[in-house]
Amino acid sequence: MLKTIIKSTLAVTALFSFAQTVNAAHSTYSPMAPRQLSVKASHADYSYGLSILPGNSIDSIEVLNRNVFWRGNYLVFDRYLLRPVAHAYAKLPNFAKDGVHNFFSNISDLNNTVNNPLVGRFKDSSISISRFTINSTLGLLGLIDVAKHMGLEQKSMSMNTVLGKAGVDQGEYFMLPALGPTTERNIHGSLADSWTFAPFNVWTSAALHVVEAIDIRARLIDQEELIDKSVDPYAQMRQIYLMYQEGQVNPEASMEVKKDENVEEFLDEIDG
Repeated sequence: MLKTIIKSTLAVTALFSFAQTVNAAHSTYSPMAPRQLSVKASHADYSYGLSILPGNSIDSIEVLNRNVFWRGNYLVFDRYLLRPVAHAYAKLPNFAKDGVHNFFSNISDLNNTVNNPLVGRFKDSSISISRFTINSTLGLLGLIDVAKHMGLEQKSMSMNTVLGKAGVDQGEYFMLPALGPTTERNIHGSLADSWTFAPFNVWTSAALHVVEAIDIRARLIDQEELIDKSVDPYAQMRQIYLMYQEGQVNPEASMEVKKDENVEEFLDEIDG
């Protein structure tokens, strides 16, 4: 029994070690597949009639996401609580807002230090730990981004992105109450990255997360009309979120502009 476990562990380790970075948006893996034991199964369609979203994500509980959680988040929580608070926060002096943002950015550099080597970016990892050391001391616990003025730009790398670069698809799409959009991959990645808040007690950690959420929401004020004036705000938010995550995984592919021959023929007919 022990030999079997050891052999299985070594096999999995070997496969992961030789795995190459793949384009998650074009992975052959289907998040709806129960198991893929053959080449034929890996190419089978397990979407069950559902639309395959960016990153091979599937919104299989759209009825619940759209009609319960989205309405609660967008029409109630954001409209009557988070949005007013974010707009009030946005009126604070720039140095105060920058200090809050820099503080959380400094904490994230700990994750960047650990995560960047997992995708082979060892130089970025050294830059991240240098930034954290400089900003935590000279920058007064990260309130001032001294490292940036020294030419050390932040090299962000979340565990969610690491998993995506390893070929893990987005998986199921969720609209979480009060927390907003996420996916199976992001949930696992966020849990892995949460170790940076371990030194704080539960209440302090919760308070920090609330302040961070307000800071992030305030920085999205300029994009409010993009959602508010869209034909389908729910679908718009879902697409923006998933495309952003895939852009983090494969930025080169996200910048590609693919030509549609049918559209070009249609335009030629109009010109004619």
